[in-house]
Amino acid sequence: MMEEEMSRATRMLGETFEDGRRALAFFGEGKSVPTVSVFGSSRLPSDDAACRMARLFGEEMASAGIRVLAGGRESLMGQVLEGARELGVPLTWKREELPEDPVQKRGLRFLHLSMRKRFFLWPSRAIVLFPGGYGTLDELFELLALRQTESWARIPAFCAEVAGRPFWEPFWETLDRVLRSAPFLDREAECPLPVVREVEELSRRVKESVFSWKERE
Repeated sequence: MMEEEMSRATRMLGETFEDGRRALAFFGEGKSVPTVSVFGSSRLPSDDAACRMARLFGEEMASAGIRVLAGGRESLMGQVLEGARELGVPLTWKREELPEDPVQKRGLRFLHLSMRKRFFLWPSRAIVLFPGGYGTLDELFELLALRQTESWARIPAFCAEVAGRPFWEPFWETLDRVLRSAPFLDREAECPLPVVREVEELSRRVKESVFSWKERE
């Protein structure tokens, strides 16, 4: 049993190293390429209002020459990649089935989810979070934690929601109330993140963040 555990651990270390090697080669330019990472639901139908907003946002990013990273071809993230066209880059991992798609060939497939999560943030100059489930919230909390502990992760982030369908607003109100009811949160911690409901405003704020990155770095 011990030998099996050691073998499994050794294999995981090797796969993690391989993930890092390939990702560093893929993103070797670091943050020098204008890039935004997008998180959101993988379950909404493509004609949902949030998916339409994501597609329009992808189109806006492509027109500005900003590369878009997202987690797959389905639902909301798929729509933002479709909108971004050749500037849309999917980051997938080995448990996901990859259909034959020319866009997928421009993407990067990870062996471990933890490394995939890290390389959504490392090359990005801005983050956009659309409504989503556990996966989206996991990305949010990892970003918030890293922003407090790692200088490279202090990335401007925005929460996008459809007008008339609150998602982030009640989430942040509840979280802020709970965390600040006792000394669980640093006073300077950013809570909540900005919530944006119009794609034009979201695109403007992301472009400003992306193209002014060097001034803040």
